[in-house]
Amino acid sequence: MTRIGLLSDVHLSRARPWFHANWELLLAELARAPAPDMFIITGDCALDAPVREDDLAFAREQFDRLPAPWHALPGNHDIGACHPEGAGEALVSEALLAAWTRHFGADFWVLDVPGWRLIALNSLIPGSNLPAEHAQAAFLEDAISTAGAQQVAVLTHKPLCLHDVTETANSAACWRPQTRELLHRHVREGRVALIISGHLHESRDRIIAGARHLWLPGLAFVIDMPSEWRMVMGGRKRVGHATLELGAGPSITWHEPPSLLNIDIDGWMRAGGIGLYGPLAGEGLPYPHPPTSGE
Repeated sequence: MTRIGLLSDVHLSRARPWFHANWELLLAELARAPAPDMFIITGDCALDAPVREDDLAFAREQFDRLPAPWHALPGNHDIGACHPEGAGEALVSEALLAAWTRHFGADFWVLDVPGWRLIALNSLIPGSNLPAEHAQAAFLEDAISTAGAQQVAVLTHKPLCLHDVTETANSAACWRPQTRELLHRHVREGRVALIISGHLHESRDRIIAGARHLWLPGLAFVIDMPSEWRMVMGGRKRVGHATLELGAGPSITWHEPPSLLNIDIDGWMRAGGIGLYGPLAGEGLPYPHPPTSGE
């Protein structure tokens, strides 16, 4: 049995530490429990790395404080997206991918544990036509074909779909319809048992088209917790994390420590389209900065 601590959407930043309290509170909670065999962070490690690469450096420093080895994959706040549509989405580029590699290594990777093959995919490059997109497609074919009798779990920042793989609408919430076949073909063939994603700051556990889809809660914040305006996607809107146990089958345990702050950025997201996220997370502040030496 392999125990994996699952974290997502931590949004760390040395320059804009808006959500750092939840990170420190999480570390305190983890110190009181037996450590898992490893942690996996499913993206949005940074608050706004396309604007400020130091967010990646800071996230790396913080992940090294975890009580077990860790692995991470990128989110849109880390490297952008091939079709920027939502808050925190810059245009993915080779330069942004290189920045990720400098701090975290490969943006897609494979890891074997007893009975299982874990395949991490970069969900922000399908459809980009960057060299990395084609390299990832070849990597996935090889990782699936050489899995043998192992069960396969795929980790990705954005979920493959919202409710069904046949959805046709483009959305910043999930993979675009024209890119899903990269992964879904292997689901149809019965080669992928489990798909784990973050991005939406909601927890959900659902079987879709033959595979189990787990959505991880965000650690940093929630969005529209009362569900007054954001589309209802069937998930639970609370900050938290999860523990995945991989044996004969997968078992998930959700954690919502009462010490964590359910910071709701509803106002940021509603005001003026993408709201205040950009000015608050990226360049510029909505208030004068303190004078530095010599000013």
